[in-house]
Amino acid sequence: MIGISSLMFLIATLHLTINAYRMVAGYVNHALLQGGAVAYMGDLRSWHYILKDTLYATQENLGSAAAIYRCWVLWGHNWKIIIFPSVLLIVNIVAGYMVCGLYGTVSPTNNIFDPRLTTWIKIFFPLTVALNVVTTSLMSYRIWCTHRQTSLYTSGNSQLISVMRILVESAALQLVVEIILLALYSSDVNAQYIVLESIASIVGITFNALTIRIKLHSISTAGSGHSMSFDGATQTIGRLPMRRIQVNISRDVEETEDNISTLSSK
Repeated sequence: MIGISSLMFLIATLHLTINAYRMVAGYVNHALLQGGAVAYMGDLRSWHYILKDTLYATQENLGSAAAIYRCWVLWGHNWKIIIFPSVLLIVNIVAGYMVCGLYGTVSPTNNIFDPRLTTWIKIFFPLTVALNVVTTSLMSYRIWCTHRQTSLYTSGNSQLISVMRILVESAALQLVVEIILLALYSSDVNAQYIVLESIASIVGITFNALTIRIKLHSISTAGSGHSMSFDGATQTIGRLPMRRIQVNISRDVEETEDNISTLSSK
């Protein structure tokens, strides 16, 4: 997780750096040239445009791969569970990098809504949404099933429900932004550029927010869960309230005549 988190931070930072470079170069160096900043920043064949969108596609696919890995771990290393999302991820990788590869072949006057690009883009955007929904649903369902199984042996509030809520809330941020991007691009609205340039950072934020929130939650619960009473239940480390169990122990004592005579002589 540390390695993936560091890589996501590096990709998001580089993506923002390239966009800052494009803004300065477009509105300072090319502002007075033919076409101005719009023509400079809208040139799909430029190295900086191809690089920034390659970083975006990499970030999306890396986030999806990390979510699939988490599903695999939660489901007890069951490979059958991740077959479907893995197929979606492979198709998504092909679609994302096909778009970046086609940038160099389009006409200088064409934009992101070029017919040769829209086919692959309209595959990539929906698949990112589908991967988010599938992986989040698989993880949430697994946690919910575990909660149901353990609720028979515990009392009080289950910590698994809190973890599931954190998971859904963190994934919802990325999901909402991706749905908005898909809607804007499908409607041929240029406002999609605003959302597009923010997703590389949002994917990293979503991944790290989930990790950090669950870690902070486990620390806070473990720190206050030593030998505490909660609604008549006994707390254990980790704040998992266990029900009291009554144990009756019976003992049979057999006395022989030799024991009785020995006691009488004493």
